[in-house]
Amino acid sequence: MLKMKHNNISMQLITLVVLCVCCSLLMSLWLTPTHAAQPPQQPYYVVNAYQTPGVVYRIVNRKPEPFFGRRAGTITSIAFCNGQLYFCSTNDKKIYQKIEEQERVVFEHRTFIRDVAVDPNGNLHFSEASGANGDGKIYKLSPRVDEIRPKQRYSISNEEKPIQVRLSTVDEFWAGDFTFDAWDNLYLSNGNLTPAFIYRLEKMKGSQYGSPRKIYKDTQGAIKGIAVDPSNSDFIYYADWKHTIHKLNLRYLGRTLEFSRNIVKSDNPHISDVAFDVKIRRKK
Repeated sequence: MLKMKHNNISMQLITLVVLCVCCSLLMSLWLTPTHAAQPPQQPYYVVNAYQTPGVVYRIVNRKPEPFFGRRAGTITSIAFCNGQLYFCSTNDKKIYQKIEEQERVVFEHRTFIRDVAVDPNGNLHFSEASGANGDGKIYKLSPRVDEIRPKQRYSISNEEKPIQVRLSTVDEFWAGDFTFDAWDNLYLSNGNLTPAFIYRLEKMKGSQYGSPRKIYKDTQGAIKGIAVDPSNSDFIYYADWKHTIHKLNLRYLGRTLEFSRNIVKSDNPHISDVAFDVKIRRKK
């Protein structure tokens, strides 16, 4: 009888040890970060408005590196689509395209161009705005960026009227900054003023958009260039007109610091735009 009790106690001890070892292994696996399950950060591009000559920087995992530099002139706004870079300067009436390490003019307007962006269908757009002096407009260009020939220039689309941005609907100020999400909804930001706002315009039927709806307010700084993450439309990135890029969760309106560095080593840095490489959405 004593021997049986001894054996039972031994078995219980062995079982307890095995359970402890298993629990320890499971806890170590649970606490170990699963790097493979975390998607890599989407690369994006930024530009500093006052850098001369202008340089476009590519940022991956918060590490910037020069992507393209002009021989002369500034760059204030950028747009990417299928690996192609388009850019403009605030005090210029032209839109340029990067061709290898050179540039070519692809469009010229009658007045100053403020911002450029590409929608998910591959259409290049640009804005004209006068800040606090008058309403702004966003124009659609044709053909699509994947259909333009090597020496061809863009022209303003005759199929659609420009999108009107009335100052009365955006707190009386708009510097021309805009972007699109993967569903073709339009976003506007005020520009270089504080407090600053982001507005959302729902895509309606055809080429129509709804009225601007204020979705976010920054009381501490400006909201200049904006770009929606193409891999997750819940997130929008924006430049603060200094040296910082913020990442905003559009669903919960929580903001995180995505990047903060004086990449141009200037006493007065002005990151003016941020852009992702847009992949054209193919229509069925």
